[in-house]
Amino acid sequence: MKYFALILLALALISCKKKTTVTIQAQDYISGSGATYAGQKYVVNEKWNSFGTKVKTVKEGYLDANGYASFDLKMKNSRQYILAVNQPENICYGGITQHYLEHEKSNVVNFKYASCAFSKLILNNVNCNGPSDLLVLYRSNDLEYVNNTTGWQHDGCVYWETSGGVDGGPIGYSTINYGNIYYKWIVTKNGVINTFYDTVFYPPGEYTTYQIDY
Repeated sequence: MKYFALILLALALISCKKKTTVTIQAQDYISGSGATYAGQKYVVNEKWNSFGTKVKTVKEGYLDANGYASFDLKMKNSRQYILAVNQPENICYGGITQHYLEHEKSNVVNFKYASCAFSKLILNNVNCNGPSDLLVLYRSNDLEYVNNTTGWQHDGCVYWETSGGVDGGPIGYSTINYGNIYYKWIVTKNGVINTFYDTVFYPPGEYTTYQIDY
C-alpha cells in the first residue's frame, strides 16, 4: 500500500502543471522597434516521450504591431515546450527559429533582428601607376566585422565591382545587414601611403551603390 501511494505521488508530480507567463519581443538592432515582425505567427509545441516522441501545439497567436505578445501557459514538469516565431521576408540577421522555454514563473524571450539591404561596391584605381599600386580595404558594421582584421587586398590597376548575386543577393548586388558600413582603405602609390575613412548608411530593402576612386 505504501509503495502504491508513492507511485501515485510520483505520477502526480510528473503530471503536475506549472503556470508560466511568456512574453515575446522582437527588436530591430538599431531602432529597437519590432514593427517588421508585426502580425507574425508564434507557436508553442509541447514535446514528450511516450512510446516514441510526441508533439502537439498547445499555444499559438500573432505578434502585435510592435512585434510583441504575452500569454500564460501551463507546463507539465516532464515535458519540453518549444517556442517558434515565423520570420518575415528580408531578414538578414537574428530572428528566432525555436526557443526552449524554462519551467519558471516567467519566460522573457527578446530577440534582435536586422532587415536586409543590397550593396554594390565599386573599386576604381583612377590614377594607376602600375602593378606596385596597392589598396587594402577594411569594412565593418554595427553587428559584425567584414574584412576588418586582415583587410581585402587589391594590387595594381584595379577596377572591380560586385557582380553576381553575392550572399543570395540580386545580380550585381550583395545582401548585407541594413545600417552603417564603416570603410577604411589604405592606398600605397609610389611608396606613399595614405589612409581614408568613410561611413555609408544602407537603408533596409534598398539598393545602394558606393564607389571608391583612388
